[in-house]
Amino acid sequence: MTLAELTEKLRSAGVDNPEHDARVLMREFGGKKFDTPLIPRNAESDAPELLAAAERRMRREPLQYIVGKVGFYREEYAVSEKVLIPRSDTEILVDTAVKLIPPGENFIDLCCGSGCIAISVKKNTKNTLATAVDISDGALWVARENAIKNGEDDITFIKADVLSEAVDGEYFAVLSNPPYVRERDYEAAQKEIFYEPKLAFVAGEDGLIFYRRIVDLYKNKLKEGGFFAFEIGFDQAEDLMKIAAEHGFSASIIKDYSQRDRVAVLRKI
Repeated sequence: MTLAELTEKLRSAGVDNPEHDARVLMREFGGKKFDTPLIPRNAESDAPELLAAAERRMRREPLQYIVGKVGFYREEYAVSEKVLIPRSDTEILVDTAVKLIPPGENFIDLCCGSGCIAISVKKNTKNTLATAVDISDGALWVARENAIKNGEDDITFIKADVLSEAVDGEYFAVLSNPPYVRERDYEAAQKEIFYEPKLAFVAGEDGLIFYRRIVDLYKNKLKEGGFFAFEIGFDQAEDLMKIAAEHGFSASIIKDYSQRDRVAVLRKI
């Protein structure tokens, strides 16, 4: 199978950006001769691993799960079906936290999934202390492995239900990319989404339950000058401002690379 043929197979299966994905699959599974930045369209491989990977992608399994890794912020993360795939939009949350957390302070990452937020923030701040929380044993296992992989194995990982209990302590920053997709929006999503854990996406009918509960549980656990920073849906900025005001906080909204509302930063008024 040539690169051109693989590209057409992926295109016929409805894959977005099929040539990019074909090149990645050829590079990862086509053999050592394809370990090059630019693979010609007539390059050919019948490696069983490549054929199997192509079949998986044609079924719309996410490319990141097939190769088992993804680049995020300045790091690389292992991913599996146990965790949400880190996305570039979430880098906005990480970058915001990196800029706002002073050296030597501590922070907590709620609904940590793969650990990408806690690990990248800790790795790119000076002498900070990180706690990461998730309800899923599988996610925590992946997150711990990613912490070791990225040289941040002193992060404290805790299994807890974010909606029912707060972790002991006070924190300069409470960070979270919680589930925020409305049930109706999830059902209309791209096929790739359904390979990822639904628990990490959906937050009821209005998508706001985690924001409300986290602010309520942690508003008295913020240190002086501290803040909440949430990833939000592109149409949830007004909702976050209302939630903030109800608890005596202000909310500033930061846009993503596509100029859509993406991060809400809440501070005490």
